[in-house]
Amino acid sequence: MPGPWTGGDTSASTVLPPEDQFRLAVHAGKNCFLTGAGGTGKSTLIRAVVDEIINGRQRCVYVTAPTGVAALNIGGRTLHSCFGLLTGPAPGQSNEDYYRQLKRDRRPSIRAGFKRVVLCDVLVIDEISMLPGRLLDFLEFLFRRLRGNDQPFGGCQVITTGDFLQLPPVRRSETEPYDWAFKSRAWAAGGFQVFVLKTVRRQDDPAFVRALADFRVGQVWGETAQILQARVRSNPPAMMPRLFTHNRQVNHWNDFQLSELPGAETILHAEQAGPEPQLAFLRKNLLTPAALHLKSGALVMFTVNKNEPGRQEPLFVNGQLGTVEAIPPGATDAIPVRLQHGEVISVERFTWHFDKSDETSARFSQFPLRLAWAMTVHKAQGLTLDAAYLDIRAAREPGQAYVAVSRVRTLAGLNFKEWFKGIHVSPEAIEFYQEAI
Repeated sequence: MPGPWTGGDTSASTVLPPEDQFRLAVHAGKNCFLTGAGGTGKSTLIRAVVDEIINGRQRCVYVTAPTGVAALNIGGRTLHSCFGLLTGPAPGQSNEDYYRQLKRDRRPSIRAGFKRVVLCDVLVIDEISMLPGRLLDFLEFLFRRLRGNDQPFGGCQVITTGDFLQLPPVRRSETEPYDWAFKSRAWAAGGFQVFVLKTVRRQDDPAFVRALADFRVGQVWGETAQILQARVRSNPPAMMPRLFTHNRQVNHWNDFQLSELPGAETILHAEQAGPEPQLAFLRKNLLTPAALHLKSGALVMFTVNKNEPGRQEPLFVNGQLGTVEAIPPGATDAIPVRLQHGEVISVERFTWHFDKSDETSARFSQFPLRLAWAMTVHKAQGLTLDAAYLDIRAAREPGQAYVAVSRVRTLAGLNFKEWFKGIHVSPEAIEFYQEAI
């Protein structure tokens, strides 16, 4: 295994901060990889830069991610749906064979995806760590083929962002090696310039920030171990959100806590319209469920950001907690929710679109809430939590435990069910960063 790595040289090697260097490279048309630890503002910066590209030069930009949850977090689409990739090439299948297979398939989604390949000026891929290298290779091949251009990605600018020390690509079995994007032929051909965000914005306690940096690379010993071991708690408050590794644990705890509340349960159903495959995608990947089960007193989490005219602070933000007040009989328009500082606000339905640019695409309208007593680590990616109770004993994927720990904003809000036996970190990812930075 490579030696310890904690994020590269932290000395000031350039006048400009990495955020500005990244902006300059993007506007110069370079292929870029924006990376950094959890909470360094990768998603915020990429959203701002995308807006600058679109508003500045009216270029065609597609914002994508490997999974539905990640795509919805950044307001984009999955690579598969955007470019008509279906499931991607089978293991051992050549790019040429799979391209011919797609061309024989007459589904409109494939034809529309191929058209987007030709139109695309800038391709943004968020959460690149979860993208298999095999799929990135095919995507690069497809762009060259459909655009009739032998340059990498057919001359399209590609901006990737994410952290290879967080969640990895899905694999079929534990004996199969991870198919990292940075090991692919397409990654080498793309010549991605690497920009590392180093200022952690989610946490501001220096000791906690240092402990998280160590945890990210699997160095949980010495002072870091002492700091984190002190956060083991056997009896956390019942209203503190819990992060689990499996859906069955989440469903069990949310159902149990809801059943413990007095009064009748209210079920609020989403209003859905549009093509069923698109609706199925939204139902599977949105944090908000199609059937929202609530009672007065239920702990809920907001799943979108909302601002109000004339209000300095947002009305609520994604990941913020609240408690449902008495639910009006036949409530269909608004739900009263008490925020943690005591203010009661009226929460109205929010509408998600499968594709905002297409009026015929699926629409999913629901109150932007979910039960918040528990959620999976995967669903928590991208969130910031004031406090959480973590059960990461069954974390087996590289970076999975780090994703859970780095969601929590303060050391005082971090609570472990039990001390963990070990932290899974990819030696290949550590080696990549050692060589790339």
